[in-house]
Amino acid sequence: MKKLFRFIIPKYPYYNIYSRIKMPPRGAVSVATAVAHKGDFQVEIIDENNFSGVLDHRIIQEQRPADFVGLYGGLTSTIPRLYQVASYYQGLGVPTAAGGNHINAKKEEALSSGVDIVVMGEGEHSLPEVAEALARGGDLGSIPGIAFVKDGQIIDTKRRLPIQDLDGLPYPDFNLFRDLQTRIKFIPLGRTRGCNFVCEFCAVNQHLGATRACSPGYVMEEIIKSVEKGCKDFFFTDDNFAQYRDSTVELCKSIVQYKKKIGQRLYFAVQVRADLARDTELLNLMRDADVETLCIGYESPIEEDLKNMKKGLNLQKLDEYTQTLKNHGFFIHGMFIFGYPTFGDSKCKLEMSIAQRAERFWDFIRRNKFDTVQVVKPVPLPGTILEKKLRSENRLYPLEMVDYSKYDGNWLCFEPDPDIDPKELMFETEKLLKRFYSYWYFVKLLCQMPIYPFEATYRFFGRFIPELLHPSEGFRGSLGAAIRKSFHVIKRDLDRRFRNARLRLGGRLILKKWRVDFQREKFFDSLEKARALIKKVKETSPIQC
Repeated sequence: MKKLFRFIIPKYPYYNIYSRIKMPPRGAVSVATAVAHKGDFQVEIIDENNFSGVLDHRIIQEQRPADFVGLYGGLTSTIPRLYQVASYYQGLGVPTAAGGNHINAKKEEALSSGVDIVVMGEGEHSLPEVAEALARGGDLGSIPGIAFVKDGQIIDTKRRLPIQDLDGLPYPDFNLFRDLQTRIKFIPLGRTRGCNFVCEFCAVNQHLGATRACSPGYVMEEIIKSVEKGCKDFFFTDDNFAQYRDSTVELCKSIVQYKKKIGQRLYFAVQVRADLARDTELLNLMRDADVETLCIGYESPIEEDLKNMKKGLNLQKLDEYTQTLKNHGFFIHGMFIFGYPTFGDSKCKLEMSIAQRAERFWDFIRRNKFDTVQVVKPVPLPGTILEKKLRSENRLYPLEMVDYSKYDGNWLCFEPDPDIDPKELMFETEKLLKRFYSYWYFVKLLCQMPIYPFEATYRFFGRFIPELLHPSEGFRGSLGAAIRKSFHVIKRDLDRRFRNARLRLGGRLILKKWRVDFQREKFFDSLEKARALIKKVKETSPIQC
């Protein structure tokens, strides 16, 4: 009988948008699937954020004992929970392994916190070899890409290079999940890995290296398999969907052909850079391929911030690109970092209050009419340049006051610039979100529903008749095609308003639930203690967080 390998995705510490959108991390599923393909273990995945059973690993282990446990350490905010679960299984004598951005950056910390084996970098090759060694009594020291403790010393094995043949990896098996509470909403797809940019606040390059891509055919096969199982909603986890342009074009054309074959619409959300707006041909192909939502990291509408972050874009271009993307019919999800710190070596200094910065953000969001937005505070993720700079200036709040669970963008984890009050920064961030996500959209939904058919009819004839008299290139052809085209455009525009009103109301409810967590934590008390300790230690020696 095969032994059991249990892979655990730790629970989020606080309520957030990911608590509602059920989409597991693709990397975690891919690694667990690789272990299953090795054949030495029976594999199950427990996503603590989407688990219908009692979330007590004592009971889980009694019901079905695991012989080897893996844990996903890609999100720093879940690390306290990861260490708690790892320590429990380690105490039972069950070997534990963990990997991910945080674990890679804090190897020694992990190995002293319940993790027996740290998997460095990508795990699809390393973890199955670890599982095989545990099952058959092999030598861990001969496996490249891992670290473990032996005779009180940390053993680092030979570095394993990033995986180049991504087509050779098995497709993630979402059937490995145990006792899902809610059906997975979006199937995560991945065409590229790594990143060629080294942004201060991001750890992708350090963790995964330079960008690599699998073939369009590999991705298309996964889409087909998923659709055959009844899935129609997908999210590309690539940091930039438009990388490797020729490959992106080929994939979009394959999706268009497949859609015609099955006669169904699909839904894709992707992450891109705003300057994709310059590529009209690719934008049209993406729309034809049912790419509906673009998630764009604008980071900041303040020129000084953009220069400090080395984004390579200016405010005028961001406005211009956004309108071009909206004119192509995409839903735009704008992602922003508010209150980005400056340092002694920063090229630009901001001489404006935090309230003035907030107004700059709101003005940009308002005039570009984003469909949805995400505004977070900078997070000093371990291993990033941002974390190293803050540490060098003794600005990181001590972990005993502000621990890793706060590293999700909703809390302040470092001392901001000298002219910024931390409480005011927290307040202005929440205020920005409340201005966008409002209870007022409940009233809008109620008002829009009864007038929907009348407005649709009015706008249809207002568009169709002029086009019928003076047809544009898009309307040339049969009368039926012109009618369908007019109806689709009007329906999409009206549906967009319903969609956005619903999402903005939902966003406010998420904020309300997060506020409950915030009040329970008494965060400002911890903040004052952290600031006092920083001030005290600055007068003596650098703190160690």
